[in-house]
Amino acid sequence: MRIIYDVLRDGLSAVETAHAQLARAQQQLSSGKRVSGAGDDPLAVQNAIGERASIGAIDAYTKTNEAASAQLALADHVLNGISDKLTSVQVAALSARGDHVQDSARSAAAERIRSLRDAVLADFNTRYRGTYLFGGTRVDQAPYANVGGVWTYQGNSDVVRVDVDRGRQVSITFDGRQIAQGSDPTDLFTVLDELAAAVETGDSDGIEAGMAAVERAFARTQRAIGALGADEQSIDEATFRLASMKRAAETRRASLEDADLVEAATRMSQADTAYRAALAAVSTAERQSLLDYLR
Repeated sequence: MRIIYDVLRDGLSAVETAHAQLARAQQQLSSGKRVSGAGDDPLAVQNAIGERASIGAIDAYTKTNEAASAQLALADHVLNGISDKLTSVQVAALSARGDHVQDSARSAAAERIRSLRDAVLADFNTRYRGTYLFGGTRVDQAPYANVGGVWTYQGNSDVVRVDVDRGRQVSITFDGRQIAQGSDPTDLFTVLDELAAAVETGDSDGIEAGMAAVERAFARTQRAIGALGADEQSIDEATFRLASMKRAAETRRASLEDADLVEAATRMSQADTAYRAALAAVSTAERQSLLDYLR
């Protein structure tokens, strides 16, 4: 069967097709997007949703890393401060050791040690955005307090850990007792009280015992700094990896969703030319049909 070409019918169809192509090219240029709905390219839209989900997960990890990094930076600063104060305690105790030291010098050294004890206490009770850093998972109360004349650890031995990448965690709080006491029979604050009393009375054996205990506390603090540094490095590595993954995911998403603006501009120009040509053809056909009718 022979199909007769109808100028008006087929011309109007060509106009509609050209107009749709023009509108699509204009939409891509204005939005910068190759697809604006599932109907444009279902597979691309599905894959793009997957890439966006990956980017969202990466962003969540990155946000956690930023918060954890800031918290660990503060803890690192505090622990280094504790180390410096313990060194100052040693210096103060050494200055009071020996029979030649006058009582006034011993009293001054003892007061210095007590002042450093208070500063170390403030360090152990450091908070970050309302969270105590050295109380384990008991983040809502000061880790150390003097209760009835006895230094008491009010935290626990657990720690808060957060995911900084898939399969990778870091600790963002610490067991303060492990640092302040460890396996020693008494905590650091009691040690400093006893050391200050020994300095004040010139008790050489007490001074030696106190300095040895302070040295052990210093070693525990250094170990905590080392563990914290490993976690900080882990965060840095995770952050670098996540940034690379996000760039790759963004590239894949863009290839699925974003329009090639140069190509879209070319197609818009071509569609505009085709649209104008189709309109002209239909217009000519309409004039000819009317003249033929009048004849």
